[in-house]
Amino acid sequence: MSGDTLKYKNYRNRLIAGCLLLGILSSAQAVPVTYDVSGIKGELLDNVKYYLAALPVIDSQRAEGRQAKISDAIIRSLQAMGYYSPKIDFKFPAEKSHSLQIRIDPRKPVKVRQMQVVLEGDAKKDADFLKILSSLDLDTGDVFHHGKYENIKRRLKTLAATNGYFDAELSKSDVQVYPRDEAADISIIFDSGPRYHFGSINVDGIEQRQLINPLFHFKQGDAYNTRKLAELSQSLSQTRYFQVVDVHPNMGQANPTNGYQIPITVHLEKKKSNQMETGLGFSTDEGPRVQWNWERPWVNDYGHRFSSQIKVAQTTQTVDFSYRIPNKNPIDDYYQIQTTYENKDQDDTQSQKIETGLHYWTTLMGEWQRDYFFKTAYEMYEQGEDSGNSLLFMPGAAITRVRSRGGIDPYWGDIQSLSVMFSDPSWASDTRFVKVWGRTKWLRTYATNHRFILRAEQGALLWGELSEIPASQRFFTGGDQTVRGYGYEAISPVDSSGDLSGALNTTAGSIEYNYQIAPKWRIATFVDVGTATNDYQDPWKIGTGFGGRWLTPVGQLRFDLAFGVSEQSVPFRLHFALGPEL
Repeated sequence: MSGDTLKYKNYRNRLIAGCLLLGILSSAQAVPVTYDVSGIKGELLDNVKYYLAALPVIDSQRAEGRQAKISDAIIRSLQAMGYYSPKIDFKFPAEKSHSLQIRIDPRKPVKVRQMQVVLEGDAKKDADFLKILSSLDLDTGDVFHHGKYENIKRRLKTLAATNGYFDAELSKSDVQVYPRDEAADISIIFDSGPRYHFGSINVDGIEQRQLINPLFHFKQGDAYNTRKLAELSQSLSQTRYFQVVDVHPNMGQANPTNGYQIPITVHLEKKKSNQMETGLGFSTDEGPRVQWNWERPWVNDYGHRFSSQIKVAQTTQTVDFSYRIPNKNPIDDYYQIQTTYENKDQDDTQSQKIETGLHYWTTLMGEWQRDYFFKTAYEMYEQGEDSGNSLLFMPGAAITRVRSRGGIDPYWGDIQSLSVMFSDPSWASDTRFVKVWGRTKWLRTYATNHRFILRAEQGALLWGELSEIPASQRFFTGGDQTVRGYGYEAISPVDSSGDLSGALNTTAGSIEYNYQIAPKWRIATFVDVGTATNDYQDPWKIGTGFGGRWLTPVGQLRFDLAFGVSEQSVPFRLHFALGPEL
């Protein structure tokens, strides 16, 4: 190898190394540009920021060379909102600055001059489509918004798929924009084609078809609607009769010769004769508990169902037997015979009670569940200085509504519940009273992360003497669900021995705020107030504190550190509970 060749190779290697070093140093000094946008606000500003954030990372010292790409992104973001003639001024970063200052004058927007949305096909007579036409997102004189224009088309397509227009198409979808005239002309022609209908309905897997007939809200020949199929599938699952529910539309069998009718196949597989499950749990109200459930979903072909539950907790043990007989609807209309034995030994309460009730459950307007009942209860009890045996016959009624959105972790919902029952010696009860109890709870979420939970409860025993009313019917408060910072049912008037006596009235309320700090975590703070009293002369109890919320696969785990701030020597308690918020 010659000397000149060796010198060349050494020079080449040094040159390559120098270039690599220079590249590394340049990369180390490169700082991404930041955008400081002024002149616009609100939705316009948000959209511009969104488009700029989608651009590749730009070195702040090379931003001027990327002006065309930046301008193009800004123009596209403004045109999407109807602004087609903006004026954009740039002030590029100085040597030691990384901020690109952008001032935007959007000028006058393009407005809708002509708006034409035409329906063709069977949709012309469909009330749901006519409702869309009467509530379009855009109208003559509005600023032309691409998102709203696309939403009109999306609503038409979605409704067509839902209502059974499976041949639907947009035969015309056109927008002409005239920036100089500040005008846009929109023309949409939606050809729905024919509407399909429900065909024959074939059900297998059940002998007594009339049991589930009330769950079918459509029949052969009705206009097709996917929501009705989804509701049927959900209702069949809610009966708890079946381990397999398959509602299947046979789309390929529909054609012009059969009137575009789609046959429906419903395949059902019954649950096993005996269903058993066990569970462990813990809450600061009840302590550790174990529960065993046994259910026979099918006592006979008429849908009678038997279930039993044994629950053993630190202070309370219960055994429950229930027999359900469907009436008009196996979900919303049925009779139930229920017998419960309860043994309770908590604080100053010792009680053994056996109660049997005949219930008629029905649902009003799809939301309010009503329970008309007649209960017979025999109880042996000691409550502080009071003790005795009690036999009660109690007719009554209860009404409840639960609404929730968001599944296992609801973001919106509420519960309302009200019950009243009567006892009187005129029908052989040992004592006279009227018991009224009501509760409401509201959950609302704002701006995604801010959740508020409000709760209120009121109960009263009317026309009765406390000493003659058995322990299980008296009111107590305190604990996880009422006033945190105090023990479960530890708030009550006391007798001359200082023991809890229970009360004729109870009132409780709470306000709680949750803030989401991670996908499965929230922090919480709250204030609870409540009392159990005979005459509202007793002091109110106030609990306040903070806690955490962890979303688990089986519901929300709540843990709170609460302080009874209404006491001179402030007590505190750690509360745990697991389960749904509503």
